[in-house]
Amino acid sequence: MKKSGFKAREGKQVYISKETHDKIAMLVRWLGDGEVTIADFTENVVREFLCTHRNELNRMLNAVPKEL
Repeated sequence: MKKSGFKAREGKQVYISKETHDKIAMLVRWLGDGEVTIADFTENVVREFLCTHRNELNRMLNAVPKEL
């Protein structure tokens, strides 16, 4: 886990369940050494997902009919 480089208040709000929030908060406390926030964790996970699945996401987007 690493700092994301932005402040949470400068980003956008997303909603997750309390159960998921509690799990992330626990991970951040244990693994983040007080340096990583839930926003940092979320940014890292989403960026990694987009990078890992880039080709598949592009394939799916290219399959969507284009409107004129």
